[in-house]
Amino acid sequence: MSETERTQLFDRWAETYDSAVASADGDFPFDGYEQVLDEVVRLAGVKPSTRILDLGIGTGNLAARFVQRGCAVWGTDFSAEMLAQTRAKLPHVHLVQANLLGEWPAELQLPFDRVVTAYVLHEFDLATKVSLLRRVASHHLAAGGCILVADIAFPTALAREAAAQRWADQWDQDESYWAADETIAACEEAGLQATYRQVSSCGGVFTFVARPQSHEEIER
Repeated sequence: MSETERTQLFDRWAETYDSAVASADGDFPFDGYEQVLDEVVRLAGVKPSTRILDLGIGTGNLAARFVQRGCAVWGTDFSAEMLAQTRAKLPHVHLVQANLLGEWPAELQLPFDRVVTAYVLHEFDLATKVSLLRRVASHHLAAGGCILVADIAFPTALAREAAAQRWADQWDQDESYWAADETIAACEEAGLQATYRQVSSCGGVFTFVARPQSHEEIER
């Protein structure tokens, strides 16, 4: 699928996205959707004025939880129609249209206390995910901050294989659903510490922070 076709797909989906996730309890891929987003907020441990960047903000369902807690929220999405839905719900959120893998505009060149994203990064393969996480951790995360990712995910690659068989009719072979064991290993090699919590049958939350350097690494 080309970038133009993908943008058009999400533009069309914007109007019905909320109803799709609201009726998904027990169903792949959005089983436990609300609980997964709630877990992001719990793990974020925010306070009023915490600066949040929501990558792939979509219709604003995760961002709304942070707005309710008095956070300052920025959000980016490549779909103009998704952003329009968020703008109608959350007029005070700073919204920027941008492609996550492209150049980010000046409005996003800030240090954020928490960078969050929900049901977005399964669009990318593991190497691309890790590259994006490293970029965010290096250039967009304030000291002491963390990245929280909610998505279609499983504790192990074997569990993901079992899920692919269980939900064969709904499984999208073009998407790269997370497996925590392979993700944690890849992130460790890339200088990131990752932890994972399974929340629903097919959804979970990762927390990523920059791994402290060892004495040997510092001296190199």
